[in-house]
Amino acid sequence: MSGKLRNYSNNVFIALSRLLNAILGGNPSLTLSARAGLHYRKGQWRQRRWLINSLFWLQQDHCELAIRWDTDKNQLAIKAVTEDKAIKIEPL
Repeated sequence: MSGKLRNYSNNVFIALSRLLNAILGGNPSLTLSARAGLHYRKGQWRQRRWLINSLFWLQQDHCELAIRWDTDKNQLAIKAVTEDKAIKIEPL
């Protein structure tokens, strides 16, 4: 798969995950994976986290990585806005 096509498909899957998370009552700036990871930290969503991590079995802990990716991108966007810079923030 070429780099552009892989980047495009990743962006589409992330957008779908955020949309699904929003439809299910979650924060639209987080993916469903990050939401599952955050709930797991609170002692909830154990089975959902296991299911999502099983789907992404090539990664050690997909839900924990998703928390970091989502919060890092959100922090970059906030920094760009507060510093009033025209920085293009690419989706994950």
